[in-house]
Amino acid sequence: MQLLIWVDYKNIKIKMINTTLANNINDAFIDICKALYYHGKKVSPRGMETLELQNYLVEFDANADPTITIPERKLNIKYLSAELSWYKSGDPSISFISKYSTFWEKLTDNNNTVNSNYGKLALVDKYNGSNQYEWCMQQLLKDPNTRQAIINYNQPQHKYPTNKDFVCTIAQQFIVNEGKLDTIVFMRSNDLIYGFSYDVPWFNYLHKKLAKHTNLPLGSYRHFATSMHVYKRHFKMIEKVATKY
Repeated sequence: MQLLIWVDYKNIKIKMINTTLANNINDAFIDICKALYYHGKKVSPRGMETLELQNYLVEFDANADPTITIPERKLNIKYLSAELSWYKSGDPSISFISKYSTFWEKLTDNNNTVNSNYGKLALVDKYNGSNQYEWCMQQLLKDPNTRQAIINYNQPQHKYPTNKDFVCTIAQQFIVNEGKLDTIVFMRSNDLIYGFSYDVPWFNYLHKKLAKHTNLPLGSYRHFATSMHVYKRHFKMIEKVATKY
């Protein structure tokens, strides 16, 4: 992990961002817990106390299983499977997913729908005849060196005063590097425990799906969060992880 180091090279100042380079998501999760526990700053957006590190980049092999399995952060696999199915359906209604978690009931609008069904945004909504996933596939097949294979999640339509579900993910880009398909996910805000833990499997799913459709080997999974944080109720959890491993 690199922490905010200024390097002056021939009068050019380079600021290193917070970086975790890991073999898999378990190692990445442990490293982020340590970074937040030892170096995180307390901030309180919307009055909720958090430990935060800004500009955090995580990278690991995309071939690795994206499911966290360490005992201190055991995922609800039933919910994770349901969330992936819900995303794949592209249905913004919470009728299905709320059976597995009441969390989504706090984010609904008047139509019992939410904005953060990532499958709707990536696989269902169409622009000029194609959904965003199809756009990425078309661009990569046409030009393997393209920088235009991007899925935009947070969109202008989400910017209204009464929005309770302002999408956390800005975008996901796919790019070929040394003959392999890499992806990078850009997050405006990422809660390590409920956000990062359950979001990565979806982005990894799309990454693997696109690699198959473009006949490219998988490369690296990268995940950049402007704000990587944990809420106060999880301070003890990250302390346990940070001091154990």
